[in-house]
Amino acid sequence: MENEMLNVDQRMALSEMINVSLNAAALSLSEIVETEVIINVPQIKVYASGDERSLYPIFGPKNTYATVKQDFQGNLSGTAVIAFPPDGALQLISLLTDLVVSDEDLDIIQSGTFLEIGNIINNAFLGSLNNQFDFHVSYALPEFNEVSIPYIIDATFRSQKQGMVIVTNTNFLVKAEDIEGHILLLFRVVDIEFLKRKLNLLLDV
Repeated sequence: MENEMLNVDQRMALSEMINVSLNAAALSLSEIVETEVIINVPQIKVYASGDERSLYPIFGPKNTYATVKQDFQGNLSGTAVIAFPPDGALQLISLLTDLVVSDEDLDIIQSGTFLEIGNIINNAFLGSLNNQFDFHVSYALPEFNEVSIPYIIDATFRSQKQGMVIVTNTNFLVKAEDIEGHILLLFRVVDIEFLKRKLNLLLDV
């Protein structure tokens, strides 16, 4: 069950902003790879970081994903994660580059390419969110890993109080091929309150 960490109006406002930001990410990626990329967002959900009963069915406790993780700090601090099943990551690499990909695991070159793709998406996505919220943040270097999503969530909040996990289910449309992935935003409790205040200002509440 989706956690009520944001009210209905706050979730709707955040969803609209995420959609705008993903459109900016799709445009940025399209310009760099010179191939049209469309990112559709069929669903955005908000959960508590400890809500394992809701999060595990989405990702599976042991399913491995190709991920690009990027921490950011400033007025609002958190972590953005691009996550694709390995076969989806390979398909995305194949469609966006001239690389001939393997049928199984990501090798060093493919991992590096996926890191670059994820970095482009994250930078454009977070940059657009920052502009809409008027945040001022700095970014850490992006990291590629093949891990489970629960592992990333557990590692992020291990030394902190319970936080918020925003799960954006996405469909990347490239050359008539539809690839499913996820974009996650992870926030600590103190940053959740800041986010709520910003959303309320935008809603004029």
